[in-house]
Amino acid sequence: MSFIHAPNVECALGKHVMVQNAMRIGFESAVAERVKELGASGFTSGDEMAEWTGKMNILSGGKNTIKWVNNGAETKLYWPSIGVRRPAKKAVHYLTGAGDDIHPAFVAGSTKYEQYWMSKYPGPYVASNSKTILLALPGFDGMSNLLTRAQIAPSYDTALTYGKAGGNGSHCVTNAEWMEVAMSCLREGFQPKGNNYYGRDYNDPDTAEYYGIPAYWSSSKIARVLNGSGPLSWFHDGTPWGIWGMNGNFYSVTAGLRQKGGEIQVIANNDAALDVTDQSDATGVWKAILQDGSLVAPGTDLSLKYDATAPIKICTEITARTSTESKYNEFGSVVAAAGVTIPNILKLLGIAPADTAAALGNDYIYLRNDIDGTYLETVARRGGIWSISTEFGVFLLGLNSVRSGTSSSLGARSAFL
Repeated sequence: MSFIHAPNVECALGKHVMVQNAMRIGFESAVAERVKELGASGFTSGDEMAEWTGKMNILSGGKNTIKWVNNGAETKLYWPSIGVRRPAKKAVHYLTGAGDDIHPAFVAGSTKYEQYWMSKYPGPYVASNSKTILLALPGFDGMSNLLTRAQIAPSYDTALTYGKAGGNGSHCVTNAEWMEVAMSCLREGFQPKGNNYYGRDYNDPDTAEYYGIPAYWSSSKIARVLNGSGPLSWFHDGTPWGIWGMNGNFYSVTAGLRQKGGEIQVIANNDAALDVTDQSDATGVWKAILQDGSLVAPGTDLSLKYDATAPIKICTEITARTSTESKYNEFGSVVAAAGVTIPNILKLLGIAPADTAAALGNDYIYLRNDIDGTYLETVARRGGIWSISTEFGVFLLGLNSVRSGTSSSLGARSAFL
């Protein structure tokens, strides 16, 4: 059976990159228009969904696919999310000396995965069957309901809920996954640009071709832009088949990394991607890290911590704390305190720098390490927002926001195991 909705395609690889991009835009726009056409009814035909997926696979040469999420009803309604394939690689691929075990993003529970799929776009969302489901589609404001256009601003916990609501291995992107992509950018010597200066990248000329399409305005300036808009340099690898929007636009919740009272805590490997993992504050999944890279119970003696010095240090004994405001500096300027060894796992997970500040895009770290009170626990966010320019990028680490925090500059991205 043939459907009129999915346009005919051929593999775009090997053609001039701008031809590839035009082909990408044409097909992805057709996906988005079909989503709008069906509206709240979603997709119900398995044949049509298979056709869309198959044609995306052909067009991108397997670099992208369409993952289908559903509303969980007795008669399920489906919506598409465009994913970018991330094949498993050894840790040493990303970091010299890191060993032959595969990167932790490809290990969840007792399973080693041959790949995961990072969502190409952060959002939008669809509400159906009393669920809010996180998608990955171009041409929408990534912090909006695709049907009503109402803003959706998730907290850490609601981002987790929205990320897994659609099933099929979908989840809120984890810190391990985000950093797998970021470390590949470092390895390839390409730091993606993005909407970090009111609709364009700070380092690009103030001319129309460098702007994204406005989706949300703040103080009479362009704030968020539509997913997929802007130049190719906004994709993580500079190609039409890369991951868009990892620099600026709005922060992404990244699951599985926090600080608590200054102690650095993670969820092992990529277990934060699993439905069964309870990431609430007091659960036993959160682990501290020792200088040999081993994961131990929080509060273990000599566990690694952030010290709010200038610059921020990684230490075993805290000498300086925040109390009323964040501490921040270039992420690449974070250093080890005297006598402290930083294990490779901290570099792989973007907790400590793997290179110089310049090599890491001059991106920043923002930290609270309060000893008690509201900011005792802060959870990770990545990427940055539409303003403040050079501080944002794939290595930006925000550990200065509480679990319940929400704003017009904090959204989410999904991924699929």
